[in-house]
Amino acid sequence: MDIIVNNTFIIILFSSVIQSITGFGFAVVGTPLLLFFMKPQQAVSLVTFGALLLNMMVIYKTRGMSNPKVIWPLFVASLFGILPGVYILKVIDPSILKLCIGILILLVSFLMASNYVMVIKREKLATVLVGVVSGFMGGATSLSGPPVALFLMNQQQDKETFRANLVRFFCFGNIATLIIMYYMDTVDRGVFEQLGYAVPAVLIGVWLGEKAFVKVSPKFFRWLTLGTVFFCGIMSVVSVVVK
Repeated sequence: MDIIVNNTFIIILFSSVIQSITGFGFAVVGTPLLLFFMKPQQAVSLVTFGALLLNMMVIYKTRGMSNPKVIWPLFVASLFGILPGVYILKVIDPSILKLCIGILILLVSFLMASNYVMVIKREKLATVLVGVVSGFMGGATSLSGPPVALFLMNQQQDKETFRANLVRFFCFGNIATLIIMYYMDTVDRGVFEQLGYAVPAVLIGVWLGEKAFVKVSPKFFRWLTLGTVFFCGIMSVVSVVVK
């Protein structure tokens, strides 16, 4: 039991540091690692509660830095993409879908790493489309973060605005997820015991992340963000190959 507690603490701490710096990555990094010694329902419940706490803390620290005109269309549009994403799982093999999306994420990451910038003339329409794609990917594969992160990077937002926008988008997503989990009775009851040692890990992770964020250069911030997205694509591909 002590090994599980220690491993959970370290994973939550590490995931918290990554997300508090970049604005995303908590679920991408934490969930696959927690699944090594937890059931999926336990891992998802713990990550969702932990991410919600973290995002609320970072939202407080980044108040006044976000752009609601970007966040709300992204979030609302993502809700419309969830159902098609869930439905397509009945038509296409989930492994094939996850593999294709993982490869696509890797290709776009490589493209972004080469400093490629797509000129978007109709930003409002693009925002809605990215939101729908994010929701679709979330419903089909739980990979809702990369489309939004890559879109905001393409728009060349400064690191403060980028992080502030992302944490708000994911905070709304966490709340929606918990509501759905509650009504579908999929919240693992044991998560409340695990929060006893997960919450301190989140608090320490946010504190360390805030200290690091101030010192991180825009160039390194970009590479760290791309690295997190790349890791997401790698995990998606590897999970299918190993399976």
